[in-house]
Amino acid sequence: MSTVFLSYRRSDTGGEAGRLAEALQHKLGQRFVFRDVVSISPGDQFDAVLERQLATAKLALVLIGPGWLEELKKRLTEKETDYHRVEVATALKGGKRVIPVLLRGATLPPPGALPKDLLELTRCQAITVRDEAWRTDVDRLIDAIGRPYRWGQLAIRIVIAVVVVTLAVWKLVPQLAPDRVSDYGFLRGLVLSLVGVYGLIELCIGYRYLRRLKRLRQTVQDNRVQAKREP
Repeated sequence: MSTVFLSYRRSDTGGEAGRLAEALQHKLGQRFVFRDVVSISPGDQFDAVLERQLATAKLALVLIGPGWLEELKKRLTEKETDYHRVEVATALKGGKRVIPVLLRGATLPPPGALPKDLLELTRCQAITVRDEAWRTDVDRLIDAIGRPYRWGQLAIRIVIAVVVVTLAVWKLVPQLAPDRVSDYGFLRGLVLSLVGVYGLIELCIGYRYLRRLKRLRQTVQDNRVQAKREP
């Protein structure tokens, strides 16, 4: 399931969406980033996939370029479904963390220019990504997103840690404590202790990630409640 959902208009920021998706996938992992063009397989039901991905995503990035508002106004007069608008409105209504990403000098549209279901977008803290400082700005965006904790790879990491610790003990003990080389109880205890330290580190990292995620969700929820109270 994705962690980051990219919502954009192909006519406005299609190129930047692809470039940003590649950067995020490189830093966060491919399966943690959703972009419709490459993440929806032929034959999939478009609406169902978007709904499912939005429901499981931790946050949505709304890419806004110079032509974003003009295209929105144009689509408001048409009968066809504006999927980008639906994505953004669904993310806002669902209490997701939404980050407007301003590209090519774009700014957040004024509240008066937006339909009711997109009004809360103007209350979301935006981040600017400039072409001339792409790498720096994308790194700032990734810092704001936070790197996901890969629970699914925990077993693999533990196995690797056990192998590395065992090899390290096997190589270093003869040099540092040659008189304990044949003491298998000591060696076993040393390996278990070091693996236990690694396990505690994993637990601390996972706990910090969960606390950070809880704070972000609470902040988003508080903003939603405050927004509803405002006239």
